[in-house]
Amino acid sequence: MYKIIKMKKEDIPELIGLWQNQYTKYCDSTVVPNFLSGGEKSIMMYLENQIDNGNAIVSKKGDDIIGYIAWTYFDFHSERSAFCPIIGHAAIEEDRRTIYHELYNYAAQIWVDDNRFNHLLMIYNDDHALKDMLYDIGFGSHVIDAYTNTQRSVSEISSKYKISAAYSDAEMLLELIKESVGFYIGSPIFLKRSVYELNDVIEMIKNDNLFVVWDNNTPIGIMNLSVQTGYNIENLTSPNTGLISKAGAYIKPEYRGMGIGKCLLNEVMKRCAEKNIQYLHVCFETANPFANIFWRKHFRPIILSVRRTVNKDVNIAKKL
Repeated sequence: MYKIIKMKKEDIPELIGLWQNQYTKYCDSTVVPNFLSGGEKSIMMYLENQIDNGNAIVSKKGDDIIGYIAWTYFDFHSERSAFCPIIGHAAIEEDRRTIYHELYNYAAQIWVDDNRFNHLLMIYNDDHALKDMLYDIGFGSHVIDAYTNTQRSVSEISSKYKISAAYSDAEMLLELIKESVGFYIGSPIFLKRSVYELNDVIEMIKNDNLFVVWDNNTPIGIMNLSVQTGYNIENLTSPNTGLISKAGAYIKPEYRGMGIGKCLLNEVMKRCAEKNIQYLHVCFETANPFANIFWRKHFRPIILSVRRTVNKDVNIAKKL
């Protein structure tokens, strides 16, 4: 229905305008940091790079650009993958399902011809037309990027527990983090996370951004805060955005459902207030049942990463 051609660098200003319209519609400015104020350069650089790499196309109706997609390649958990970040695509509202369908069909053939069977896209969680289209052709939810405004209180901790982290605790905290890695690699998440060493834990304590709940002398929960220093083209965070990242958050199974997570989050909120950090971001796997319940209570899902694995024998079949 529409003409799909290679993206040109002279298209970029029009494409950024198209993306900004989409961003404004689907991002709630009360909980999301303002990426538009300084993120335009990051979008421009990304599109220029993908044009140079031959990884960018536009959809046109007559002389008008009505949509685009620009992707990159990498190995995702040892799988050859094609990935399109949230800034790497946009389309007009009218007939957006069809526009996206044709853009993906065109790009997916390029990916599969290159033996890239793992397809990853980041979309807005409330873009239901695009979400429904992608789900219909075999994509499934994978990761949520969610946000909150830090100017609120969540929950105070019971006097039974304390929150602290000292250098002398590093070895015990490392064991708790290793336990969390084991939790993520099991069913139903099946996620291989980073391996942490003692020096990593010491660095977190040194930076005063590791929050630990103790039951007497036993660490029972952790939450790790870091701060974004630049503009991130994947999660749309801007400088001085708080991130629940690196070690993330983990509560020992026997202590879940007791308000420990809320108490940790409240301490993180307090620290953000002290550092004048207005927004807080978290990324979690949708296959994690505990994260799905907890983070959705306190954060608003904004970006949804979806994933499709194409049948790996398709190129073999072509040769028969």
